[in-house]
Amino acid sequence: MGNDVLRNRGLSFTARGILGYLLSLPDGADEDVRKLADKNPIIGRDGIKAAVDELIEARYYFRHTYRNAQGQVRTAVYVFDTPQDSFTPLPDLPGTGPATPGAAGRLPSVGKDLDSKNETKTPPSSPAAAVQPREEREGDGGQESEAARLLGRLGSIDSRLALSAKQATALIPLAAQWLHRGATIAEITDALTQGLPPRVYSAAKLISDRLGRKLPAPRRQWKSYTDCAKDCGRLLPAEQDSGICRHCALGPADIPTPTATVPDIGGPNAAWHAARAAMRAA
Repeated sequence: MGNDVLRNRGLSFTARGILGYLLSLPDGADEDVRKLADKNPIIGRDGIKAAVDELIEARYYFRHTYRNAQGQVRTAVYVFDTPQDSFTPLPDLPGTGPATPGAAGRLPSVGKDLDSKNETKTPPSSPAAAVQPREEREGDGGQESEAARLLGRLGSIDSRLALSAKQATALIPLAAQWLHRGATIAEITDALTQGLPPRVYSAAKLISDRLGRKLPAPRRQWKSYTDCAKDCGRLLPAEQDSGICRHCALGPADIPTPTATVPDIGGPNAAWHAARAAMRAA
């Protein structure tokens, strides 16, 4: 937040505090006047509502009511750190309704295509279409398949990020690089879905830009060790992932016992040097 809004005397301290709190939340957070009042019982619901009304009047806070694809009436809230002279909410998703001729949704790209048996078909450009990863290369570890599943799920997280099968296939190598460098699925999902602009004109270009621009540095790969199969409490060498250790294979009698080499050092510290050499050998 800039100093302009923090020092805006046209807003009360409560309104400025609520605006700062709302701006700190991630996209898609579930927050309303009732929940804000529950978290701030001293201010109360009336005080919270009055502060929100201030933000609405100053054009920092906007409500948009729409009907989602399941026919439910929902309210989306848009919050900005600067007053907006003009604001246009995101396009509404088409709602369900009676199957009457001419009652098409406002977004034909996600409309329904019914056959003679009234069974719903998946549109060709639907993000639910199967994404076919390229044949996994040796040593890939299934990262391209995991990247394909990740890209195919973005549309269910945010409809603005829906990709066609062709677009997702082209982005698989970029997403696989994140997995190869040690990034988790949750980290990649957050990098692609958080802080989106109000309008997404090309989901493929936005995702490609973020995957390339935010690509993390390779993480250090830690060696893994396996316990001896005889449960002796010893670990196998790093290059051995199964079997028994050298101690169990040779037996205690076959393993040479290290002997302490005590240096011939005289003087008052001779005993200390002898004890130190014995501890090193042990």
